[in-house]
Amino acid sequence: MSERAALARALPILAEYNGLVFVDKPAGLQTEPDARTKDTLVSRLASQLGLPAASVHALSRLDTGVSGVVTLGLSTDARRMVQGWREQGRFERRYLALAGGQSSVLSGAWRDSIGRAAGSLRAVSGRNAQAAHTDFAVVASSAISGRVTPRQVHVLALAPRTGRTHQLRVHCSAHGLPLLGDRAYGGAARATSEQGAVRGLDRIALHAAWVELPLSPPLCVAAPDPTWLTSVWRDFGGDATAFVRAREVRLGP
Repeated sequence: MSERAALARALPILAEYNGLVFVDKPAGLQTEPDARTKDTLVSRLASQLGLPAASVHALSRLDTGVSGVVTLGLSTDARRMVQGWREQGRFERRYLALAGGQSSVLSGAWRDSIGRAAGSLRAVSGRNAQAAHTDFAVVASSAISGRVTPRQVHVLALAPRTGRTHQLRVHCSAHGLPLLGDRAYGGAARATSEQGAVRGLDRIALHAAWVELPLSPPLCVAAPDPTWLTSVWRDFGGDATAFVRAREVRLGP
C-alpha cells in the first residue's frame, strides 16, 4: 500500500484498555494539530470514534515521518494511569530503525543530554539540554557491499527511557548511525541497490513497534512492520528475520 493510500484509510486501532486507545499511525500523518495542520491522528481518531477532538489526547507522540504505535487517552483517569507508569519507568516501548553509518559499539545505552538547536531541531548538549536515555542494539547489518549506497545498512532496536523531542533521531545521528530518510539529522536521502535502482527515502526509517503495559499479565500492543521498511532492508540483502529479532532482543539492564 502506498503512503498516500495509507493516509486516506481509517486508522487501524490495535487495542483498547480502560480509556486508552492504541493506533497504528502511518508515516506522513502528524500526531497532533497545530496552527498550520488540522488533519492529524488525533482529529481523525476523534472523528472515527464519534468523539469531540478535545476529548482525545495523544499520550505518546511520533514525528510526522515516523510510523507505529501511538497511545491515546480518552479520559483523565487514563492519562493519569500512563503518567504514573512513566514516572515508575514501567511503560516499555520498542522502536525499529534502519540506519546508515557505522558504530564500533553494538549495544548499550546512550545517555547524552539533548537540547535545542537551530529552528525546531535538537542536538546533543544543545541549549537548555535535558537528560536523555536510550537503550540500543545493532541487531543486523546488510550483507551487500560494493556498488550500493549507503555502503552498509543496519537494523536497530531502540528503547527510549525518556521522551525528549527527536530523542532517537538525535542519539542515532550523534553516535554515527543516522537514520535512513532523516535528512534533518544527516540520514541518506536516497538508496541505490546492487542492481543500480535508486529509491528515494521520503520518510524516516523509524517505526514504533510495540508498547507494553505493566499489567498482570503484561499487555503488549504491537504494530506490524511497514512494507516500506522491510522492502528497503531487502534491497540491501538483509535477513528477513532481523526485524523479529529487533522486536524481541533484550535491551537495558
